[in-house]
Amino acid sequence: MNKISSFSLKPSYILKPTYKKSLLLLALVCASPTQSQVLSLQQTYELALENDPQWSAIINQYEADQEIVAQGRSGLLPQVALSASAAHTDVDYDNAEDDSYTSEGYTASVSQPLFRLNTWHDYKRAKALNSQYGAEFQLSLEAFYLRVVTLYLDVLRANADLSYRQAEQEAISRQLEQSQQRFDVGMVAITDVQEARAAYDAAVSARISAEATVFVALRSLETIVGVEVDGVLSLSESLPSLPPEPADIQAWVDQALEHNSSLQSALYATEAAQENYKSSRAARAPTLDLVGAHSYSSSDAMNSGLVTPDSTVNQISLEFNLPIYAGGGLGANRRQSKYQHLAAQDNERLIRRQIVQSTTSFYQLVVASAAQVTASKQATVSAKVALDATQAGYEAGTRTIVDVLDAQRTLFQTQRDYANTRFDYVINSLNLQQVTGSLTETSLQELEKWMDPAAE
Repeated sequence: MNKISSFSLKPSYILKPTYKKSLLLLALVCASPTQSQVLSLQQTYELALENDPQWSAIINQYEADQEIVAQGRSGLLPQVALSASAAHTDVDYDNAEDDSYTSEGYTASVSQPLFRLNTWHDYKRAKALNSQYGAEFQLSLEAFYLRVVTLYLDVLRANADLSYRQAEQEAISRQLEQSQQRFDVGMVAITDVQEARAAYDAAVSARISAEATVFVALRSLETIVGVEVDGVLSLSESLPSLPPEPADIQAWVDQALEHNSSLQSALYATEAAQENYKSSRAARAPTLDLVGAHSYSSSDAMNSGLVTPDSTVNQISLEFNLPIYAGGGLGANRRQSKYQHLAAQDNERLIRRQIVQSTTSFYQLVVASAAQVTASKQATVSAKVALDATQAGYEAGTRTIVDVLDAQRTLFQTQRDYANTRFDYVINSLNLQQVTGSLTETSLQELEKWMDPAAE
């Protein structure tokens, strides 16, 4: 839990861009609203830091939560109060002369708690809550990283699918043209043309759907960057897809149980609930305060024929208070806080088990994704060889147009699968980093190195 000590830094300090990045960001933001941007992952991240309303709300809420310690500490510090009054009084006496007079005065008091056990536990609860808020902010920061990368990769997924749909449509279009030519000279039956046309119509429909998906993905990305986006840089084909290192799943579980932000938050929430329970129990304890007061009063009222003299009073006292009965509220608060503490302990145990499950799941997903990338890449090579062989067989009359169209569909499907497995590998790797508490801004910077401007 030592990791949480770093949360005392303000978010604006933690996330402040370098001067060079600020200039780049300024250039992007100041661009004409009608000018679309082709963004890298780093540019997307920096724009999201500045323009994402959801992230801005998280930072402002975190800043608000930081006041919890000062609020909790206030009950242990001196309380100073100043009051003043001025009055005009008219008195009607029976069988006596009426009177009229004015009076004014002020009182200044200082109270220093000497013994307030419940207030001390309130202060310790506030410190635990502050640590909990810090862990929750770290969790939100990690979720922000994932949200940026996920929306970015959603655009890449949509673009990849669209490119393969377009290529599939073009390939089937050529096949339809060749079938028509062969039919015109009597080399094939009309069914070959009809099969090719049906496949072409399906390819056109799939391409239109893919274009809509690209449009939606770009608009979704724009919601966090705040500028119009025309495209993003693609991942390089040389991006390595390696299994987790170390290849020891227990090591990853141990790291998660030590550094996971969600578990850190639950631990501090349990501590805060425990201090709240102690505070409610201490509400029955006596309190002792040191109180000092200075007051002054002045009045022109007559007393026995004389004007009432001005008075100044200085007082210092010890005030003792012992709650005895408050309508049952103290006992109800104590029982409520007890069960809240037990619920926090249960939630902590639940989160601990979920973290173990999530860590093992994401570990296996990364292992599987790394293997799938290699297998999918080989599948595209095999599908291309199979298509060439089927096409040659069709030319020789040993295969049908249906065989060719099926082979083409298989090739483009394997190409789409290959692209998706690469994106899945990235997301699963980042999820594994998040659950183990190792997802940082550096993770995005490392991924940025594999962006390929030539592959846009």
